[in-house]
Order: sequence, then structure tokens, then C-alpha cells
Amino acid sequence: MALTFGSKYILSLCAVTALAGCTNSFGLDVRDQFGSILDTTSAAVNAVAVRPEPDARGIITFTSYQIVLARTGDRIDDVAARIGVDADRLGQFNGIPQEAILRYGEVIALPSNMTAVAADGTPLTPTVVDISELSDDPSAGPKPAEPKRHRVVDGETVFTISRLYSVTAEDLAKWNSLSLTTELRPGQYLLIPITQNLPTPVSAPGEGSITPTPPSSTRPQPRGEMPPAEAMTTPPTATVPVTVPVANTGPVTQASQSDARFMRPVSGTIIRSYKKGSNEGVDIGAPEGAAVSAADVGTVAAITEDTKGVAIVVIKHADGLLTVYTNVDNLLVKKGDAVTRGQQIAKVRAGTPSFLHFEVRKGLESVDPDDYI
Repeated sequence: MALTFGSKYILSLCAVTALAGCTNSFGLDVRDQFGSILDTTSAAVNAVAVRPEPDARGIITFTSYQIVLARTGDRIDDVAARIGVDADRLGQFNGIPQEAILRYGEVIALPSNMTAVAADGTPLTPTVVDISELSDDPSAGPKPAEPKRHRVVDGETVFTISRLYSVTAEDLAKWNSLSLTTELRPGQYLLIPITQNLPTPVSAPGEGSITPTPPSSTRPQPRGEMPPAEAMTTPPTATVPVTVPVANTGPVTQASQSDARFMRPVSGTIIRSYKKGSNEGVDIGAPEGAAVSAADVGTVAAITEDTKGVAIVVIKHADGLLTVYTNVDNLLVKKGDAVTRGQQIAKVRAGTPSFLHFEVRKGLESVDPDDYI
């Protein structure tokens, strides 16, 4: 059951590591989303662009991706038929069950290799948001921009996501046709409003002191644990080790996922533990076809194969960390793609047993994933 990665895999990691040493290789947004305190006062000095208007079928086409807005009473089949794409794949990409009735204005993202076309079959002209009017420099030319997409994970709210990106909850809700209390669905995509930083007013000595945001403000709270208002002000609880029984390998201890550096990329138990020099990662037992998710925000640095032709995906993260996913198929990303925490990137490959092999690396050196997930 051990995975043996050939020289092609090692060479790929070498290339990725070399790139990782270059600060601007991938143009990553390297904000530390989970370990540092965000100053939410920046939201007050950010002007927000107006979301572009969709076409008659609800499609908004940006430079690098498309979205479609649902109508009242829509199911995913209705949306897919209206824009001429596959309903099953569109629903799976957005975590939408076929029977779900969509909310009016709900944002539905199209995978990178799925394109909606105009009713007559002609390509759609990209819609680029011009935020030049937000600049305080009258001579500034147009500044094309497009919003980031955030894929929701279980427990996130409008408030926690708005703080994660330093925008107001009201602006986030408006851009996504939400109310402040809308319960978000794991797997759905939200558009992050485009902002332009404006000069921060200078206060007199002793005025305008910044109150730090509680460290838990960007972490999802389990549903039903506390009302949203309390969740935003209550300090995070300490990580409580839990013991997960694993057949034939003894108990495995793991930290609470909400406090971990990385999220577990697939649901399941560890069937083979990390052992440097023997197993450079962990094998997580999961059924064939189970969704494999990115462990954190990052950029797809490499997609290659081992000596047996099994796909390998390498994602580069902040702090010089790489995550590696193999024993997968049905890849949903390509090299250079930006991914969000929890975004589906592939599926678990068939096997006896079927499992995901997952590694965390600092450069070429593997480290124990249990210390991070």
C-alpha cells in the first residue's frame, strides 16, 4: 500500500522548491489568515466598486472566470440549461445538490475549463470592473480588476469571511445577494468586493487607537455552538486532543481542525502514519470518488505523475510550505491556478483500499502532516 514516487516526482519538487524561494514567483497573497490578528479598521478606508450587472441570463464574465446568478425558484438543472453547461458538474463544483432550490441572486461559479456562451453561441465579451473612479489621483487611468472568489467551508459566516478579507459584512452581503444572517452552504462560492485603499485619516495624539480583532474572528465556529454576535467576541477555546481509533495501527491523535494550520484534505481516518524515509506523508482512508480539497489557500505549483502514472498535485502556500496530494484522479485544477482553503481539486482514485496520500513539505524536506492538520 506504500506509495513510491519516482525521480520525476523528486525533480518536480526540486523545481517547485526553487520557485518557492522566489518571493514573486506566483504572485501570491501571503497574508497569514490563521495566525495573525487582522486590523478591521482598514475596511473603513476602503472604497468598494459596484458589482457588474449580469446579462439577460444572469452571467457575469470576468477576465479569468465566469459566474451566473440564480433566479427565484431555480434548481441547478435550470441554471445549467439556461447557460448551456453540464448540470452535474456545475452542481458538484459549487456543492449544490440537484434537488436544492436556489436563493435569488445566489452566485454560482463555473469551473475554469467550463465556459458559458451567448444564446446565439457566440463568445461573451469579458466584463472588467473599472475602478479608476475610486482613485484619489484624477490623472490615474483605468485599473481593471476582478473580484477574488472564496469557497465556503463548514461553519463560516458572512461576518467571518468579511473579516478574513478586510471588507465590511454589508458590502460582502450586497455583492452576493445575501442578508447578514444567511446560512452559508459549504462548497458555495462568494465574490469578494473589489476595494481601493484610500488615505487613512491622521488622528491627533492619543486618538484613533486600534482595537485588535479577537484571534478567532476569521475561524469558523461549529454551527449551533453560539450566536454569531457571541462568536465574534468570544476568545477561541483551547485545542482539545481527540483520539481517533485506527484499525491495526493504534490510536492517532489529531488537533481540532478549526485551529490547525491546514484542514484535512479528505474525510477519513489515517490508515498509514508518517515515517520519514519510509512514508513521507500520511495515507487517509476514503472511498473512491471522495472529494479531495486544498488544505489551505495557495497556488497550484505543479501537476505531474509518479512512475506508475498516478497524478500528483503540489500546492504552494505561505511560509514556504508545500502540500502534496496523490492517489487522485479527475483533477479540477491546473498548474498556476489559485485555490482557496477547502476548494475541491480532485477525487480519490480507486484502490483496495482507496485512500489519499497527503504530504506537507518545507522545501524538499517532508514534515509530519499530523503537526499541521
